[in-house]
Amino acid sequence: MQAASYTTERRSQRVSATIPINLVMHQDEIKIEHDAWMVDISSKGARVRAGLVLLAGQTIGIMPAGDPGQEIPYRVVWVERASSGSLAGLALLETPQA
Repeated sequence: MQAASYTTERRSQRVSATIPINLVMHQDEIKIEHDAWMVDISSKGARVRAGLVLLAGQTIGIMPAGDPGQEIPYRVVWVERASSGSLAGLALLETPQA
């Protein structure tokens, strides 16, 4: 019997980072920002550590901490919950070109 083979090759190269960010959520026409940290980033997504629980499938925005600029949209793909919040994998959402 032949063993199943698989590849661990990623769709895009990750770059380790420790960047303070704001997670942005919209609820009932109210914009809510939460402090968080980006742990790594790639051209397709990011991994973040937050002091709140995120949910797979949730759409959130990310902005650099202290920058009131436009948020970049992401979708939460997976979540590891901890007593201090969560570690989550995010997929970058396509945005229309200006």
